[in-house]
Amino acid sequence: MSPAFSQNFKPSGSSQENSSIDPPTSLDCSTVTPYTFYGHLPYPEVPPQNLVEVGNSERLERSAAISFRQMQIAAARDGVTLVPLSGFRDRALQTELFYTIAAQRGQSLQQRARVSAPPGHSEHHTGYAIDIGDGVDSWYDFSQDFERTAAGQWLMKNAQNYGFELSFTRNHPCVSYEPWHWRWVGDADSQFVFQTARDLVPGIRSELQEIELQERSQPKIKSTHTPH
Repeated sequence: MSPAFSQNFKPSGSSQENSSIDPPTSLDCSTVTPYTFYGHLPYPEVPPQNLVEVGNSERLERSAAISFRQMQIAAARDGVTLVPLSGFRDRALQTELFYTIAAQRGQSLQQRARVSAPPGHSEHHTGYAIDIGDGVDSWYDFSQDFERTAAGQWLMKNAQNYGFELSFTRNHPCVSYEPWHWRWVGDADSQFVFQTARDLVPGIRSELQEIELQERSQPKIKSTHTPH
């Protein structure tokens, strides 16, 4: 892991003392602990100089960006358009997405944590996570029905070939299913960052294989809606 990145790898807002706390052995979705926030793990913020644009002004960590572009090209050859919806996010933006929207919607923090990560605990801070949409069926962006679009089905079958895996699967105990949210684990640095998350929520690859079998029996949908 690069020194500039590893130096930032400690729980958000923690003291030097808290940074030595051992990672959890299970996720507690019902409380805030020194290491987790309603089941969300802490993540470091990637140095800005390590970020590269991947389209729509969205940025990823350099190595993840290369893999994403390669994946886009491969999908395009199959007639599928992968759209980067949200890449790197800093803590200021994540604060707005979590606390501000929770207040607007009258959600408790625990309720909000089911669908959004608190600042300091978002995979998007790392530069390795990206929300992906379909270039044709944009109506289904950030929807669980995204898995039934051409882009969603293509990702389920092929994303792992480019180092991407689904972060929030159906078997995640604390966070709602997000078929649009993918994290890159294509090198030792990224695998180190997500090691605890991958250990605590097993079955990512087996679930992808199960979904692939299910999707083979379902027709692709074509949307007649306009984006919202």
